[in-house]
Amino acid sequence: MSEKLAQDASHSSTGVQPTATKAAPARPKSVETAFWLLVAAAVLVLVRIAVGIAVVNSAGHKETIGEALGEANIPFWVEEQISGYVWPGIITAVILVAIALLSRVGYGWPRIVLIVVTVFTALNTRVQFFASIITVYETAWVTLVSVLLTLAAAVLLFLTPSGAYFKSMRQYRKGKKLSQA
Repeated sequence: MSEKLAQDASHSSTGVQPTATKAAPARPKSVETAFWLLVAAAVLVLVRIAVGIAVVNSAGHKETIGEALGEANIPFWVEEQISGYVWPGIITAVILVAIALLSRVGYGWPRIVLIVVTVFTALNTRVQFFASIITVYETAWVTLVSVLLTLAAAVLLFLTPSGAYFKSMRQYRKGKKLSQA
């Protein structure tokens, strides 16, 4: 028993106090729903790549390109359209998944990035429907659904319960960092 008292005395003399670790704040349903909406949007962006490649390589689409731009431009136009679907789609999907994961674990700053991504993707949708010489409506509709999902996720991440969660997670991380120091 005297050994236990000696240990307690040595801990208190060095200033090390046992601390109770607090549990992480509970994640609200709005953040969880936004997470799944962003994952679904990312999947749709990847589906858009496959749809775009299939449509652009179809005989009907190549015929339309030939009528509008001439037969000689078909290979160039097909290659340009496919590359316009693949790399932006992959980058967008990665960004959406990263935002979903970071938001889920309690970081609030990805909400701002999500707004920027949503605006750029919405502008891309407008271009897909109206500004192209040869419109691929199939991919434009998939992009529109993806934009609506990201917009819904952004709204959910800016709701009061989500904001309170991000704030409490920031405090939780600060407290955890201080207790480890």
